Amino acid sequence: LPTLSDDQVNQLAEYLLSYSKGLIVCGPEEFGKEPERVVTLAELLRFPLLADPLSNLRSMGKKREIIIDGYDSFLRSQRIKESLKPDLIIRLGPMPVSKPLMQYMEYHDDAQHIIIDGGQGWRNPLHLEATMIYADPLQLCSKLARVIAQKQKGRTNTAHFPWLDRWQSINRTARETINRTISRMEKLFEGRLFTELSTLLPDRSLLYVGNSMPVRDLDTFFPSVNKRIRMMANRGASGIDGLVSSALGASTCWTDPVVLVIGDLSFFHDLNGLLAAKLYSLNLTIILVNNDGGGIFSFLPQADHPQYFETLFGTPLGLDFQHAARLYDGHFYRVRSWDDFRETFSGAIKTKGLKIIEIRSERRENALLHREVWQAVDEGLSQLATDEMGA
Repeated sequence: LPTLSDDQVNQLAEYLLSYSKGLIVCGPEEFGKEPERVVTLAELLRFPLLADPLSNLRSMGKKREIIIDGYDSFLRSQRIKESLKPDLIIRLGPMPVSKPLMQYMEYHDDAQHIIIDGGQGWRNPLHLEATMIYADPLQLCSKLARVIAQKQKGRTNTAHFPWLDRWQSINRTARETINRTISRMEKLFEGRLFTELSTLLPDRSLLYVGNSMPVRDLDTFFPSVNKRIRMMANRGASGIDGLVSSALGASTCWTDPVVLVIGDLSFFHDLNGLLAAKLYSLNLTIILVNNDGGGIFSFLPQADHPQYFETLFGTPLGLDFQHAARLYDGHFYRVRSWDDFRETFSGAIKTKGLKIIEIRSERRENALLHREVWQAVDEGLSQLATDEMGA
């Protein structure tokens, strides 16, 4: 594995310690294998750790206050984005899923940027001026943590860390506001699916998510949890293809429950992948988010042109997927409320074979509900700022 010399690690540690407003950003990589390496470094530096859900740091078995999991909701606010001005951003692995986080890093391009990547590529799609360090991120985090701990040895840790405190306060407010807002929504809101799953999924489950909206809703709505849940996704230009087959493949080497959350278009694209479940008696629970088309496009400007939108972007299929379940000897459930979903899901993951749970939503309404959540977060943070000024 690529690595740095001891002298280089020592120099880098001194450099990091010279900053007080740093961030560690973990992209979709397997940091969940040995999460303590990354978390320990962040705690020693007192740097907020912004963890992409596919980093598997949000579900490593124990919640850690250093981990910020609500950034996708609160970094949408220009006011918050401006106020949280970093002087150093360390990115481990690929770019995160979150567009607001990406825009935040781009906005603060005057900060020092360090990219630690073991792939020896140039994964810097924002073209920011950055120091590229080609080293195994987990190994380097371990070495840095040991050196920094030695340098801090004997110091009394009574200092106040306003930078970290600020991030944690905003994160708590955002997460509490999200939970309070969606709890009042009686409709089957797509985002709420992931807060429900954060509670319902058993320890050591594997959660496979589709591209487009599912992985983005995972980022926004799945909080840090006190259990181990492995998260996987197919990211990239062809992320819509082969998702059913990928999840079924994962199920062959996972003894605990495997759950796939997928949209109807992605499901349709790999419908024949279900044959493997029938031929080899594989165990998979599929949560099919059926909004009859491409839901992500309802968030984009072209949604304001209905005369073209459905044909070119919405692309409704109008399919009844219960026939596909029957074709491949699967069980099919169509839920109509959250109580119904909880009961159905809890039973399905204990049942062998292929299970498909369909949640129906309406694309335009789903976009409006997302915006309602984001607006509530913005208002909640405005109130937080008012309370802090009056304190």
